[in-house]
Amino acid sequence: MAAIQPEQFSDWSRRLNASEEQAFTELFDHTYDSLSAYLRQFIFDADAAADVLQDMYVKLWQIRDTIDPEKSLRALMYQMVRNQALNYLRSQKDRNISLDSIPQEAHMEEPDHPEPDEQNYTGLLHTKIQEWIQQLPDRQREAFELSRYEGMSHEEIAQVMELQPRTVNNHIVLALNTLRDRLDAFKARYED
Repeated sequence: MAAIQPEQFSDWSRRLNASEEQAFTELFDHTYDSLSAYLRQFIFDADAAADVLQDMYVKLWQIRDTIDPEKSLRALMYQMVRNQALNYLRSQKDRNISLDSIPQEAHMEEPDHPEPDEQNYTGLLHTKIQEWIQQLPDRQREAFELSRYEGMSHEEIAQVMELQPRTVNNHIVLALNTLRDRLDAFKARYED
């Protein structure tokens, strides 16, 4: 959704307020993939994630007349997806599924002496950066990804995560500091 202009979301908000089904269809078509990618941070079962996302869109249609076109529809949608995902995960606790039991990406071993060619170095660096992002504390990672991958402002992220903008800024700064430290250590190791 990063490429969609805020004016487009405002337009969709106004048209949803008027119960315009075409606006809902456009919104769905333009936002589904990004929201689905965001949802995968929380729910790894594809069928369950699709159900949660579908529920969010149904709820969005149900509350269409309460949407404020002056506020960020994008932030509202991310917040709704996040809340729906957390509600789903809470409901799964009875089945011994918890946030702590979600598997993390497999750890990749770094070679002691990588090949010096640029392509191998760049590929390894990209892989390591993705791994480091996944290792960030949950709130830092979420704020960082919403900022860098979805292009959201601190205010929009604050609304999604139900935090103060200053707290969002702190999460992003901490994430960047951690990533910078790991990048510096990586470069020192491979530039010897």
